[in-house]
Amino acid sequence: MNKKILDAAVAGMFCICLTGAAKIEVKNPMPQAVEQTAVAEKNDGVTAGVSRVLSDYSFTTESDEKTEIAKKEVVLVAEPEQENVEVPAESNKETAQAAAVPTNRWNISLTKEETDLLAKIVWLESRGEPEVGQEAVVEVIFNRIASDKYPDTLYDVLSQKNPVQFCSWKSRDSAMPTEKEYRSIENVLNGNTNILRDDTLYFSTEPLTPRLDVKIGGHSFCY
Repeated sequence: MNKKILDAAVAGMFCICLTGAAKIEVKNPMPQAVEQTAVAEKNDGVTAGVSRVLSDYSFTTESDEKTEIAKKEVVLVAEPEQENVEVPAESNKETAQAAAVPTNRWNISLTKEETDLLAKIVWLESRGEPEVGQEAVVEVIFNRIASDKYPDTLYDVLSQKNPVQFCSWKSRDSAMPTEKEYRSIENVLNGNTNILRDDTLYFSTEPLTPRLDVKIGGHSFCY
């Protein structure tokens, strides 16, 4: 009887030991399994995150039906080439000449050399006169150029010798015209003056004819 009880106790103890060993064996693998599961979940999370990002930005040319994000097409628009339009040289020349022609009643235009020459004569003839007096001198000269009684160029009118019209011609190289003379010439060329009659052809300190047009400063202008 005692032996049977002892054998049963030993068997029970053996079973208890086997059960404990089994629990210990099962308990030891758990951390590794948990770690593997966590890593897998982490990797799955990254993969899912990447997949989510990629799904938000579809790489197809069409709209992403899942995210409903429309793709914008990049269209490169080339600027139209500007054609080089060549303007004929003759047209440029005509335009420049038209712009250079002053709007005065004689339709007279002067080159730079002619303007410099006229400025010298105006300075010699009327440097002490008011500006309007200088402008009247220029008008007399232009009246002569337009008249059938005198040559039709500035140089020939100023240098006329038979009879001599401008005694100052011989002293032209010593003249020192100023801005005042050039301004007076420009005013007449641009049609800003209308001082004398078209047939007023003379000026001097004393009236040269009985037909006085106007007296300005020290000069009498006659026709």
